[in-house]
Amino acid sequence: MRVFLRTFQEYDIEEVAKHLLIMGDLSGDCASCRELGIDTYTAKNCPHCGTPFKYLTSRRLESQPGERFQFARRMREKRPDLIIIDYTDYSKTLGQKKARDFFG
Repeated sequence: MRVFLRTFQEYDIEEVAKHLLIMGDLSGDCASCRELGIDTYTAKNCPHCGTPFKYLTSRRLESQPGERFQFARRMREKRPDLIIIDYTDYSKTLGQKKARDFFG
């Protein structure tokens, strides 16, 4: 039986932010340039800035924790080429980095 389990791996937050596709209900956005309306099921690169996508997340993972693993499974089925990351972890870490850079 194959299931999803959360694991921990170190990532460079700037690398993730530069190559992240944020999946919405109908379309996605590029975390690097904030381009909206990207087809999350087919886009390999951002149509605006050309950044290749390596990572995938969704705000739905944060808002519906009870459905987290079912949604992650659907994301994996649609985009097996991308690494799925937790949106809460990403946004919290990015916020901490921005605060350190500001007060730094």
